[in-house]
Amino acid sequence: MSNENRMNYGLVFLVAVVAAVLGSLVTYKVVCANKASFAVVDLQRVVLSSKEIAALGNNRQQQLQELRKMADDANAKINAEKNENAKKELSQKFFSEINARKEVFDREHTSGLQAAEQNLNTIINDIAKAEGLTVVLNKSTVVNGGKDITNAVVDAVK
Repeated sequence: MSNENRMNYGLVFLVAVVAAVLGSLVTYKVVCANKASFAVVDLQRVVLSSKEIAALGNNRQQQLQELRKMADDANAKINAEKNENAKKELSQKFFSEINARKEVFDREHTSGLQAAEQNLNTIINDIAKAEGLTVVLNKSTVVNGGKDITNAVVDAVK
């Protein structure tokens, strides 16, 4: 290999090293300039304090009671029927009706939970931004550190 090729490889290597060092310095400056501020929030306490979640729970209990009443009424009508074929038809009919109603209730409940989760996330994000915090973690996963914003979030969801 000629001396000229060795110099070219050496020059390329030197440029690569300089670029890597400059890239590292720029990254370090950006990270230091935008230093992360950590917060923690006790999500379990927030959920237990949430009016929206409590309303969803109450609604779910009402839905379950309605399904139980439908099942009890269906059983009474099925038991009152004397004809075995008619009992089977009634049983299938009521089973389909109850399952259809349950599916509607499940979709409503799931939709409500998703909306509540989005609302809680928005509240947490808004409080974190207002306090200049860039990262929010669940308090149960953090051993030590972070500003606790649980009380502010609980106040917002009550």
